[in-house]
Amino acid sequence: MTFKKFIVLAFPILLIWTQSVYSRGIDSSTHAGNQRHSEKSLKDHQYFFYFIDPTITNSGDDEERALLIEATRRDLISRMLYMRFDFNPAMNEIINTQKLLVKLYSKVAVREIDSATALLNEVAKEAYNSKDAGSKQHLSLGYRSVGSAKKVMLMSDNLPETNYSVKIYEYVKAIKDAKYSKRYAIVALIDNRVPLEKRIKVNYNNYDAVKDLIDQYITEDAEKYIAIHFDNFYKVDSTKSIYNSVRANPELEKIPEYKDYLEGHK
Repeated sequence: MTFKKFIVLAFPILLIWTQSVYSRGIDSSTHAGNQRHSEKSLKDHQYFFYFIDPTITNSGDDEERALLIEATRRDLISRMLYMRFDFNPAMNEIINTQKLLVKLYSKVAVREIDSATALLNEVAKEAYNSKDAGSKQHLSLGYRSVGSAKKVMLMSDNLPETNYSVKIYEYVKAIKDAKYSKRYAIVALIDNRVPLEKRIKVNYNNYDAVKDLIDQYITEDAEKYIAIHFDNFYKVDSTKSIYNSVRANPELEKIPEYKDYLEGHK
């Protein structure tokens, strides 16, 4: 056999082998990329769930609760797939979880901003009529904080749709700003009612100290303001936590794809 004939016969085999190796290389690269992306995303999710759970548990509506429950279930499925080294399907479920979280965080940011604005407006009349400079200053800081929340939320709304984690982190900032504005509203009301000599010694970042002042000086609406104060500090009754409840009894079979994932692993 001449060298020329050998080349003619061997070339198709070499071409098939090269394509196979190249294809495996792409698959391997995609697999590794999904592994790294999955690992980072799952760490982000842990923070996202713990951050939003108090707000939804304390005051979320039915739609917000449903979104949190489904997102938690899908997150648990993605963790199961990751632990099985099924990184590609894990990445699919991570994306599904993030889409739900973006929708949830967007709704909560709007609600928190609206409720913060309403609270500031409620306190404004008394604070503006007050002769106390501290009360007016804290009210002004509250309006500035809620204004910042609106800007951050708008920026997050306009980020590319697929920048899921980035969008959620921006919504986190907006929600934090809205809660800070509600803290300022409560402090503005307290400043107007608490005698100066008692107020000087108060640490407004101390949860119990502010709660005691609400009990003493906002008696007409103490229950309402204590509930707001409780939520402003991201507190949650662990026995009522939606996130903890789902993790304790996930009912993953309620996610349609779950059965397929189980059958695919047989």
